[in-house]
Amino acid sequence: MNQLSVAGEQPWGAEQAQPRPAGWQRTLARLAGAEESPLHLALIVLLLGIGVVLHYGDWLPILTAAADRSPVSLATRQSLERVLFLIPVMYAALVFKGRGGLIALAIAAAILIPRAVVSSAYLDHSISEVVGVTTVGALLVGAITQQRNELEAQKRMRESLHQYVWQVLSAQEDERRRISLELHDETAQALLLTCQRLDRLTSVNRNLPEPVAEELRALRASTVETLTDLRRLTQNLRPRILDDHGLVPALEWLADHLREQYAIETQVHSNPLPGCSSQTQLLLFRVAQEALRNVARHSGATRATVSVAAVAGRIHMEVADNGRGFRFRELGDLARKGQLGLLGIQERVRLLGGDLDIRSFPGKGTTVAVSVPAAARPAQ
Repeated sequence: MNQLSVAGEQPWGAEQAQPRPAGWQRTLARLAGAEESPLHLALIVLLLGIGVVLHYGDWLPILTAAADRSPVSLATRQSLERVLFLIPVMYAALVFKGRGGLIALAIAAAILIPRAVVSSAYLDHSISEVVGVTTVGALLVGAITQQRNELEAQKRMRESLHQYVWQVLSAQEDERRRISLELHDETAQALLLTCQRLDRLTSVNRNLPEPVAEELRALRASTVETLTDLRRLTQNLRPRILDDHGLVPALEWLADHLREQYAIETQVHSNPLPGCSSQTQLLLFRVAQEALRNVARHSGATRATVSVAAVAGRIHMEVADNGRGFRFRELGDLARKGQLGLLGIQERVRLLGGDLDIRSFPGKGTTVAVSVPAAARPAQ
């Protein structure tokens, strides 16, 4: 079975098209995004304190005996202890950026230097190690700071891109609504007036030659057909039923259209949808519209179902058919083939922090499932 799941992060989450970062990069991103709270500072102080105890432990009466019994030489222990001071330095650079890392590095150096100077037997060795640890610490602070800055720049770029995409989609919906209203209020009314004038013309002039009367009747039939097509077009652009009556009646209208136009038996199952925002309703309608369009055009199905339910503050919708199904690895494959409908669904769902799941198996049909917060709003 082919299955694709697109789990929405918080709105404006990472794009599927971008390569998945390595584990250490994800950890870096999470810590870098954490609040610079006193807990981080306390942890850094604790790590430095542990370093002090280890580094000067053989000077403490309690630890002197244990240090004497240790099979590890004093010089080796001190080398390891100096390297351990890099841990709080790296953590400080990760949480508090470069300035915090340099301050932690300066404190670590201030802790290391007295012991290195006092240990005159290993003075050259100790001083060189302190200098080496300090140099490595400075390089690590620079590398971590650069990586964090790059992550923050990527985050800002993603947020800007998602904001732009949302504005484009919002402008598209506004334009659809405007065009739909203009077609309904102006063009459709003009065609309706033309039909009435043709009716009046034939009723007043009853003695018209038959060829002329036949031509007028054909013209009226053509005008009525054009008016019907225009009304269907305006409904597809932005159905008034969605704005006036809500999601469920709009989904039932889609189901009726599928039955009438394509002879596909379509059922809508739903329960009450409390607290469902207009953004959520519009998103779910567009998802169902695209999914049912694919059912009509590509699936060869004879039956389809649309199920909508509200559970724990989220709206779950599933569109399933008994068609031929299809094989795919990822939505990018469909984009390369020019099939952008599912990509549009994916982006709409992600923008409102929802989850998208597409399951398909050749000969077993396709299921498009989506879950979004009932009161979803695009992040600003």
